[in-house]
Amino acid sequence: MSISRRDFLKIAAATSAAFVLSQYKADIIKVFAQKGDYVHICWLNGAACTGCSVSLAQAADPDLLEVLMSITTYTSGLPIALPDWMYVVHPASGTLAVEYINDWIAHEGPGPKILVVEGAMQMPGFCETGGRDFRDWVKDAAAAADYIVAFGSCSSYGGIPHAKGNPTGAMGVQDFLKEVGMADKAAGVVNLPRCPGHPDSLILTLASLLQGVVPELDEYNRPKAFYGRNIHEEQCPFRAFYDRGIFADYGDSEHGCRFKIGCKGPATWADCPTRKWNDHTSFCIEVGAPCIGCSEPAWPDGDFAPFFVELPQVPTLLGYPAETWGTAFAGAAALGVAVHLARRATRKKSGEEKEEGGE
Repeated sequence: MSISRRDFLKIAAATSAAFVLSQYKADIIKVFAQKGDYVHICWLNGAACTGCSVSLAQAADPDLLEVLMSITTYTSGLPIALPDWMYVVHPASGTLAVEYINDWIAHEGPGPKILVVEGAMQMPGFCETGGRDFRDWVKDAAAAADYIVAFGSCSSYGGIPHAKGNPTGAMGVQDFLKEVGMADKAAGVVNLPRCPGHPDSLILTLASLLQGVVPELDEYNRPKAFYGRNIHEEQCPFRAFYDRGIFADYGDSEHGCRFKIGCKGPATWADCPTRKWNDHTSFCIEVGAPCIGCSEPAWPDGDFAPFFVELPQVPTLLGYPAETWGTAFAGAAALGVAVHLARRATRKKSGEEKEEGGE
């Protein structure tokens, strides 16, 4: 291939899905020419609102039609991303739909099989489809899959169905597979949390898997390409307001950092500020709302609840609470002074330690 796996992931993280798919279409096709079959995708829906399917259906760069139809395999002439089964876009229903799912599970061939799960797993009896408990479908499909992708917060970590007070025992696919003794399959699950899931993260992850490239994952099995940067520390366009102690208030969220109205950006890892939503137009913080941390395993509980209450511990800058910066310093010059003083204090402390050691 003309592009290495490492370079592919770097490009995927930095650019739109359309660019990656259009520029490296020929490379992807070469992979399938060697395998002699097309990729088989099965998309199963559990406890969720189907918002992640809608998010994918509203993808704009590329749109869903391009994803499904524009890239065909070398041998079959079929689109590489055409799912064998997907509840929302597939025309089949009833017994025919069940037949398609069973055919996918039973299929044996050189082409890779990718299972995409949307929605949380629940205790037996709470979710049934096709005359079977959803848990049984996922177990059978996971056993047959070469790759497993959990799309959205619900299938990744339980999401909204997992919130305190829910009686269904909702959990993510990875935890479910561990619970039913499929730890080997659980270890390889690629989690793509957010509520709803971002279409780019799914399309680019699938494009990676089509090439046999498993993305580098963090401790929560999220691809670092999409979840490797902290929203508050590295990406937020309102970070300068935070550093100066200028905070937005209810009714005036357009001015200042959103931390005081509940922004969970300091505890959230995702690329929303740089990738954005709705054809890369904007994202939550940029339109006046606080980040609610929907990409994190503890969401919507723990420190992420309630949504419009600030985090229990205020992050600090050089050891000082953010509120003090607005009154103690002014502008960029103050930041330079603070950094200088911090470095000076560090050097002084280091020198004292050396003197004590010399004695």
